[in-house]
Amino acid sequence: MRYWFGGSPADYVISPGQQVQITTETIGYQTILVPGVRLWCYDYDTGDRTTDLLDASGSQVDHLVTVDYGAIPRFRGPDEVRRLLIGPEPADPGAGAETETPSRWIITSTDWPTIVSSLATRVTALEDTGGGGGEPIDAVATAHPLVWSLDGEAETRTSPHSYWNLEGKGQTVTKVRAQGNVIAGTLAVHVLTIDPVTQATTIIAALLLDSTNPHATTTVDAAVSDGTGLTVAVELGSDGDQIEDVTVQVMLR
Repeated sequence: MRYWFGGSPADYVISPGQQVQITTETIGYQTILVPGVRLWCYDYDTGDRTTDLLDASGSQVDHLVTVDYGAIPRFRGPDEVRRLLIGPEPADPGAGAETETPSRWIITSTDWPTIVSSLATRVTALEDTGGGGGEPIDAVATAHPLVWSLDGEAETRTSPHSYWNLEGKGQTVTKVRAQGNVIAGTLAVHVLTIDPVTQATTIIAALLLDSTNPHATTTVDAAVSDGTGLTVAVELGSDGDQIEDVTVQVMLR
C-alpha cells in the first residue's frame, strides 16, 4: 500500500526573508513562502534518493514542485513507506554553484493518525479475545515484538519488517494471533525464522483466516536461537480472494 504525504497545514517550503530587529541584541527574519521549488525525496534509513513517487493523479514522478504559497503537493511514497526525508534538489555543479549537500527534513505520511488508530483497535481486539473470540490471554512475562499490520486489501507477500534475537540466549515463540476482514476466500499466515547467515526462511507456525474464522490464534513452542531472525508472511488462497486490514501478532518468551 502506498501512503499519502504532503498537502497538510505543516507542508510548506519557507525561506528567511528581510531582517527584523527583535531586541537590541537579537535579529530575526521574516519568513517567505516559496513556490516553484523542486524537491527530492530520500529513504529515511539509508539516505538514498527515492524516485518511486506518485503524484495526486497517480502518475509516476521522480521529484516534487511546491505550488502556490510554497505548499508541498499531495503525493504517494513507495510501497509500505510511512516516512521519508525531503529537501531541495541539489544545485547543478555544472552551473558553477557550490556542491554543498542541501538540508533534508523528515516528512511523515498524513495517514499516520488513521494507521495508529486502526492498529490500536485491532491489537486491542486481539488482546481482549485471544484472537478467536475466547477469554483474554494471560501475557505475563511474554513480549510481542513482532506486530505486522496490513492496511487495506491484503496480497501475498512477506513482511518487510523482522525481529532479530539479540538477547544472547534462546527465545521461544509461544503464541501467534491473526485477524482480518475476510470478504471472500482464505488467507494463510506463516511465521518464519530467518537464518542469520544464509537468510533462508523456515515456517514455524501457521494460521488460516476465512469467513468462518476471521480471527485465529495458535499456541506454539518454537525455538528462536540467539542471532536468528523472525518475520511473517501471508498468502492468499487464490487470485480472487479478498481479505482486508490484517493484523498479525507474534509473542515471544
